[in-house]
Amino acid sequence: MQCALDVPAIDDVSDPLSLRIQGWVSADLQEGDIIGIEALGDGEPIGRTSLLYAREDVSMALGIGLKKKTGFTILAATPTAVAKRRLLLALAAKFSDGRSEVFLEREIALSGRDYREGPWGVFLKPSFGFLVKREHMYNSGPSQSEGSLETLACLRKFLPQAPSSVLDIGCGLGFYGCHLIDAGYAWMGAELKQEDCAQLEKQGLPYCLVGKTGLPFPNESFDAAIAIEVLEHTDDPLAFVAEARRVVKNRFIVSVPNMELVAYWRAHNAVPWHLLESDHKSFFSRASLRELLVPHFRSVEIISYGEASLRSLEGARLGYHLMAIASV
Repeated sequence: MQCALDVPAIDDVSDPLSLRIQGWVSADLQEGDIIGIEALGDGEPIGRTSLLYAREDVSMALGIGLKKKTGFTILAATPTAVAKRRLLLALAAKFSDGRSEVFLEREIALSGRDYREGPWGVFLKPSFGFLVKREHMYNSGPSQSEGSLETLACLRKFLPQAPSSVLDIGCGLGFYGCHLIDAGYAWMGAELKQEDCAQLEKQGLPYCLVGKTGLPFPNESFDAAIAIEVLEHTDDPLAFVAEARRVVKNRFIVSVPNMELVAYWRAHNAVPWHLLESDHKSFFSRASLRELLVPHFRSVEIISYGEASLRSLEGARLGYHLMAIASV
């Protein structure tokens, strides 16, 4: 038999839970018709196919009929090999007369990682036959106790010097509050989730339970205000910005997801993971964020920060977040 294995290629690293196998095999007429291909990993069956198809490139190269079915594609899985780095892959042809013959063996490299244990790993489990709906995928989880140290570093650069007063709008569980208070700032949290306020209370952090409209503070009550990954969740960004401007007398700093990434990541067939949250109501580029802020502030400067995990196709570095520094 003549054969070739196209996928995995010699230098490929394969995932044992999603092992793509693609190639071709051709038997002499006297050997009988091939009716299926079985894949084995370290001698154990891991996948099979009975759907062979014609490959013009193979037919032309071998000088055989264009309709002869030589190609095969198998999506195999070998869960027992998730911790391994190497696997002996064997391919066996099944003939119409009941015979089976191994026609190719190759040692392939494996990732050595079990993706079933990570986020959404349930999809990799054969027992998971649940029909997933939109409401199961696009959702919003609980507030996170950990924030971004890079965001904190940006805040320390652009906030007025301590002991300035800072209102943290949508403060969540108070990660930035803890650090800013330690740095000497007079921090106040504003949060609409009662469960988050209960945690702020336990931590002894100053906070105010607020509604979806309006802040219960007089004009220019704070030297600065911050809104970290909050603006995109609001029902009315225009009113949100106007209210933030009302209560500050110096500076408003706002961080949002960088929607400009989508233009670059489209070439990778990817979108930023956090955009799957169901309560993202607005999506900002630097231009739209600036347009939202300039009617209320004397100057607006926008930076990007948090290097994205994917670069442009040409290798350019991209920022995962946008941060606007709006000054009164």
